Amino acid sequence: MISILQNEVERLRPASNELAAAVEQYLAAGGKIEEGPASGYIPKPITYSTQMPPAPKPFVRRRVEAAPLPYAPINARADKRTKMIEKVAELAANYTQKQVSEMLKVSRRTLCGITQEFGIKFKRTVRGGNQDTERQKQMEERDAQFAERIRAFMELGITRRQCCGKLAIGNKAFERIIAAHGIAYPKARRGSTSCAA
Repeated sequence: MISILQNEVERLRPASNELAAAVEQYLAAGGKIEEGPASGYIPKPITYSTQMPPAPKPFVRRRVEAAPLPYAPINARADKRTKMIEKVAELAANYTQKQVSEMLKVSRRTLCGITQEFGIKFKRTVRGGNQDTERQKQMEERDAQFAERIRAFMELGITRRQCCGKLAIGNKAFERIIAAHGIAYPKARRGSTSCAA
């Protein structure tokens, strides 16, 4: 590193000599070099300290106090539930369970719990459902038609399974229809492809 600096000094020495000669010539001719005022910058004094920096303070998480919950006495809740049960009992005579739940903004599950606990009966829906009179009538008519076809298949000697396949009904429905209409449909013998009739 020092040899590089020495080479740089030697390289710039002719320019330095020329500058020094020009300054001497200027001063010999009566020139004067003026030094300007200081810029006001005072460098910070270098201080050496062996003292260690202070240890950082340990991190302590501040505990935030939760806002207290509003006081709701148990009696107020019980009173509110009692009023709701009274309303449900009043509306149950004229409205269905779905309509009451929409009117009172209460879930169907809550209403089911209330009805089971207090034995409240709601108005039945006008149409739809398994217990509808029109549906029951349609089911009876359909079962009667199935019964006629089952008797015809029995005379042909078709097995129960083949009969269910041709009518597109399940075995439980088949059993229900033959029991309701008093049809003694024989079961197929083992190893036979037709019924015993």
